[in-house]
Amino acid sequence: MRAADHTARPGRLAWMDTDLWKQRVKQRAEDDGLARARSRVLEALLTAYAEGAIDAPVPAGSTFGTAERGGCRVYLDERVCERAETRWKIQEQARRGGDPGFGLLCEVLLREYAEGRVELRITAAPTGSTGSTGSVAA
Repeated sequence: MRAADHTARPGRLAWMDTDLWKQRVKQRAEDDGLARARSRVLEALLTAYAEGAIDAPVPAGSTFGTAERGGCRVYLDERVCERAETRWKIQEQARRGGDPGFGLLCEVLLREYAEGRVELRITAAPTGSTGSTGSVAA
């Protein structure tokens, strides 16, 4: 399966708030001129999180997990996912125990983006490389 931006990346099913992914993130991406790049938006957020450039705060008393959740297909570099997921598991096990899911990490980062607490700039990758590059500012 190929990503919408025609780069060869495997699709990953992330269980998260479907309204967040299909409506709010889509709208913010369109506002930012990234309408067809939602997977790239998420990948840039995961990269910044894995590198420690941004945090993934789960607000006290949050309603995460109470919204209608479903499988959202995203096209991501698996190495980025693994690095971000490793940091997330360490963070969340220290904070509250248990084994947090990858979908929750995606949801937390995407909420930060959709609600304007994170700015994102994605530029085209140099010729000969795959994907695009991104930078994130909190």
